[in-house]
Amino acid sequence: MALGPRNNSLVAASILLLVLFLITLAFNLMVAQRAPALHDGEVQTATSLLLRVLGGLFVLLLLYAAFSRVTRRGQPTETGVVIDAFHDVVRRLREKEQELERLRSAAEERAQEVESYNENILRSVSSGVITFNRDGVVTTFNDAVASILRLRREDVVGETCTEVFGAQSVVARLLARALAHGDVITREEFELEVPHGGKIWVGVSTSLLKDHTGGLIGTTFVCTDLTEIKELQERVELRERMMVLGEMSAGIAHEFRNLMGTILGAGKLIARQLPGGSPLHESLRTITHVISDMDHLVTQLLNFARKTEPDLKPVALEPWLKRVIEQVVEQAPAPHLRVEVRCFPDLPVIRMDEVLMRQALSNLVQNAIEAMPAGGGLTVSAAVRALQGRRREVDVTVTDTGVGIPKDRLAKIFLPFFTMKAKGTGLGLALVHKIVLLHNGRIEVESLEGKGTTFHVYLPVG
Repeated sequence: MALGPRNNSLVAASILLLVLFLITLAFNLMVAQRAPALHDGEVQTATSLLLRVLGGLFVLLLLYAAFSRVTRRGQPTETGVVIDAFHDVVRRLREKEQELERLRSAAEERAQEVESYNENILRSVSSGVITFNRDGVVTTFNDAVASILRLRREDVVGETCTEVFGAQSVVARLLARALAHGDVITREEFELEVPHGGKIWVGVSTSLLKDHTGGLIGTTFVCTDLTEIKELQERVELRERMMVLGEMSAGIAHEFRNLMGTILGAGKLIARQLPGGSPLHESLRTITHVISDMDHLVTQLLNFARKTEPDLKPVALEPWLKRVIEQVVEQAPAPHLRVEVRCFPDLPVIRMDEVLMRQALSNLVQNAIEAMPAGGGLTVSAAVRALQGRRREVDVTVTDTGVGIPKDRLAKIFLPFFTMKAKGTGLGLALVHKIVLLHNGRIEVESLEGKGTTFHVYLPVG
């Protein structure tokens, strides 16, 4: 192994001291042999002193060499320097790798936060959001649209528009327009058949989904459930038509009543002029009876036509409901009639006109009893239904096991003067409908011919 400059100098100094020491020792021996008398002289003293100095220097040099060798054992050799440099590079690479891993983890966490934030936005918005890719496959389906369309997200994402909505659906037509021609729809309202049955009204806006380069990658649909709004519009229109019909009916009823009064007066005058045993008295009694029936009809017509402002007051529903049903059943007893009143817990206090609502409920119960001439089961129940948001409504149902209503007549039963009874006026259910509308409610009917009928009266809470 090659020696460094420092080691070469140390060896040279050691050899020089050794040579000087040997020369001085040889000189001292030679002087002692040739001049014994001078053995204790100045020369002997000088050489002895020189020997001690050189010997001491040589010993010191050896000690220094040994000490330097020991200290150099902890210092790296050239190979050790290379290894240390390699390890230092590896250490720095590991530090950089750890830093890159930390940055990658931070980027992934950031991406997850952004994705979670976007999902939270889609989950929180009340409008339904659907996105389709270029192939018409559903890629996004938020909770709002799942609630509107009565579908589950896991059953829709990954499926094509045709598989979910059908090839001939309005959604498929709008998607084709957007992908093929780039058409954007600001607002369109249409009735949509949901996959599991039924129809709903939706309002839809579409927009093109593009990447950072402006290339088309899909389409976004934003939809809103308009079913309740459409039903409200229909109720408002129906209410307006009822008001117009009521005003016309009121005028006609007054004219009829005047004419009937004239006929009734003339009949009474004729009856006084006829002898006691005349057979015409029976005909006059028939006229009087018919005039009385017509007067009852006119009174009902006027009640229907009368403009009414409900006197709304808070009412505890359960005791009120039981009391009304008990009174109606007592007034119209029926053979083999089973009556059950069910009120679910936590029924709220609702605001209503007790007189008007008693009239409406009595009419429904009376119709149910008449639909079961041989007896049957009458069930009246009340429960609370939760709507979108924090809104709630009370559902009062009247169910019978009677003859039922034919399917083709269900849509007409609330129309004035439509009746299925031999002696009915056709104003009973129309008046019930009017009273429910006055309470900002709605009424629906379900019936199976031969099995029975259920009326639902929905009243808002609060």
